[in-house]
Order: sequence, then C-alpha cells, then structure tokens
Amino acid sequence: MRRPSLSRFASDRRGVALVEFAFVLPLLILLSVVAFDLIRYVIYMRKVELAASTIADLVARNDTGTITQTDLQAIARAQLVIFPEAMTAARDSNTSVWSLLKWTLSGVQFRKPPTCLTNCTYVATVAWSAGLKRPCLTPLTSVANTAGPSPTTLPSETFGPGFLVVADVVFSYKPLIAQSVVGSIDIAKSFYVAPRYVSSIAFDTTGGTTSAGACPL
Repeated sequence: MRRPSLSRFASDRRGVALVEFAFVLPLLILLSVVAFDLIRYVIYMRKVELAASTIADLVARNDTGTITQTDLQAIARAQLVIFPEAMTAARDSNTSVWSLLKWTLSGVQFRKPPTCLTNCTYVATVAWSAGLKRPCLTPLTSVANTAGPSPTTLPSETFGPGFLVVADVVFSYKPLIAQSVVGSIDIAKSFYVAPRYVSSIAFDTTGGTTSAGACPL
C-alpha cells in the first residue's frame, strides 16, 4: 500500500471549510445575540415612552379639576398593562416591579412674574407630585427640547400660560450580554400634556399623602 506523500497531505483542502466554520461560528452567535439585545432594548424604550404618554394622558382626561393619591396610584398601575415585560423582568430578578419601573406624575403651574406685563418669561412650579416626586418650591428650569428628561427641568417648548401634566418613567434595563460589566441601563422618558377638560388640576388630600402631595405655591 502506498502512503500519501507529504505534498499531497498539504494540498488536501477537504477540511478547510469545517475549520473556517468552527472559527466563524462563535462570532456569528455573538453578533446574533447582540442584534437581539439591541432590538429588545429598542422595544423596551418604546414601551417606556408609551407608558409615560399613557399615564400622563389619563391624568389629563380628569374632568373634575381635582385628583387624589388613590387616583394617581391607580393610573400608575396602568403602566403594567402597557409594559408587561417589566413584570417579567421583576420576576426573573426576584424583585418588586416598582424597583425596576420608577414613575413620577406631576402637575406643573405656569405663572408670569407679578412685575411683568408683556413678553413675560413664565415660571414653572410644581403644584403637586406623586411617585418619586418632582421637587417643590424650586422653579423648573427651561432646557432645549432635545435635552434628556430631568426632574428639575422642562423643555422650553412647554413653557407658557396654564397648567401642564408631566409623567416621568424610568426603567432599569438589564442587557442579555455583558450584564456583569455594564450592569443596568436606565431608559428614561417623559411626556407632557395639558389638561383636556379643565384649566388646571388640584391635588385633593382626602385620598392620602403617603406617595403624593401638594406643593406650596
């Protein structure tokens, strides 16, 4: 029996494709997981935005001119209908959903300075707040419309006469890969809307003041 020569062995390419596939496969798997994680992040970001817009709109639909802590808590729970993935994430983490999904609902009153008669710059002050709460007494700062959400600012386009309902929602997103490195990523969205049926909405203390309260104006 003739043994294959060394030159024939060197020129044999039958196993090259398998070796190349073995090297490329881990990279393909990694890229697939990264793509899936990115799509998942975008979906969660959209859900947080939808949750903020929904609870703000529910408050804005108030037609009595007053709202209680009980009302605000019930409205806040509507987020779980819009964003059920938050409950799944909380169950997987063995933690409370409200430790991952944090919210604030606020009523903001705009007033012009007493000494100003024309072309006034309106001052935005928190009238009441629930959840994590926006700060009382300190006027909210006007920032660029493209600026990220902040509990002490409002987009400049929202400033003007009247009353504004503000919803802030933050979700702690945990990526599927590199979680031990990057940890959680906060997805924060805010939504702003004027009351639909009344000029302003006051806070009624009869429903309690544990997680909500009125601010001195």
